[in-house]
Amino acid sequence: MKQGVLLFLLAILLGCTSNKQVDNSPIAEGTDSVMVAKGYDEVELFKTRTGHITATLSVNGKPCIFLIDTGGGATLIDKSKKYKFGLEASKTGDYAAGIGSVSALTKTSATLQINGYEIEEKNLYLMDISYINSEFRKNHARQVDGVLGTDFLDKYEAVIDYSRCKLFLKIRKEE
Repeated sequence: MKQGVLLFLLAILLGCTSNKQVDNSPIAEGTDSVMVAKGYDEVELFKTRTGHITATLSVNGKPCIFLIDTGGGATLIDKSKKYKFGLEASKTGDYAAGIGSVSALTKTSATLQINGYEIEEKNLYLMDISYINSEFRKNHARQVDGVLGTDFLDKYEAVIDYSRCKLFLKIRKEE
């Protein structure tokens, strides 16, 4: 494990407690510096009323709320938002199952904007996630447009600071 990441992991507390930074200690501030020095960019996270964490990014220039799913294998966008984000789909012949849903997968691609950087993602999926948003509605939580899965989190070497609601991604190209 890289030394900077190890230091960062030591600074993580029990869980993302609010939408605000709750730890301004020198260790936490030093951690941010270490992550930036290692080429990471910070993305603010938000905790929903249901205890889930989300991030706001842009898809094809339009704001999009993504649920962060460290157990989800794929990054996807709600198929009902296909036109909102100007997405084209192609059938894969594969199926995916989530809690409460089984859905035929269709592939799409889009430009994601994160902290001023544009990322061309060619392996996104469109899937019905109405079952997620239905639960969020019942709990008066903000609904999501998509899910950032482990494929995306792994690709950009994600590090999550739950205590301060921050996601660090290595999205800048090495120079």
